[in-house]
Amino acid sequence: MKSQSERNLLVVCDFDDTAADCNAAQLLLTEFGGPASQAIQESYRSGALSFREYQEEMFNTVTVSIEELSVYARENVRLRPGFRAAVETTRAMNGEFIIASAGIDFYIDPVLEAHGLPNVPILSVTGSPIRSKGGAMSFRYDYPSFREHCRDWAVCKCQPVELAKSSGEYVIFIGDGLRSDSCAAQKADTVFARSSLLEYCNMNKITAVEFENFHSITAYISRLNFSD
Repeated sequence: MKSQSERNLLVVCDFDDTAADCNAAQLLLTEFGGPASQAIQESYRSGALSFREYQEEMFNTVTVSIEELSVYARENVRLRPGFRAAVETTRAMNGEFIIASAGIDFYIDPVLEAHGLPNVPILSVTGSPIRSKGGAMSFRYDYPSFREHCRDWAVCKCQPVELAKSSGEYVIFIGDGLRSDSCAAQKADTVFARSSLLEYCNMNKITAVEFENFHSITAYISRLNFSD
């Protein structure tokens, strides 16, 4: 990872349904979630569980190893067209492209590696297996970007945005979510959005560019000029 003094551009990108063309976490939970999954989902929809609690409880229902989850993600999750070019173009512009996700590293890392991008920095939840509990796995979760006001969302995507802007860097944020992405979208210099985040930006007069693939994002990055 480049030091901030070496960068002029930071691109912060969500993973599920943004960098990835699907919600990888839901794909895994649909395939491997245990019988308690339905009740946990209903508690989350009713507001009884925060996203952080929901994600922890859901993954603790799976009955396969962390290695099997990683392999399944590697083999079944695809990145949106143009994603790799966006990463490479950012680096050519003396910038850095990072993933910031409330998801978990054990399914994000293998997908990036499968697409030839093992060295993209990832800010996410980290999950480590503890032991098997009655056939289901139990994980330890760590939150490297935890801040109190982001407790419910596990990872504060505003943190890298704020740090970069305080150093005079230009920041692009790419996302699709509402509650997990809206704060970062308010603070970035340029926002690329889809789905709920795009609706939020339109309703709150935040300028955002709609996207479905990364070709337009790559073109935008390539036109940036930091020489002035």
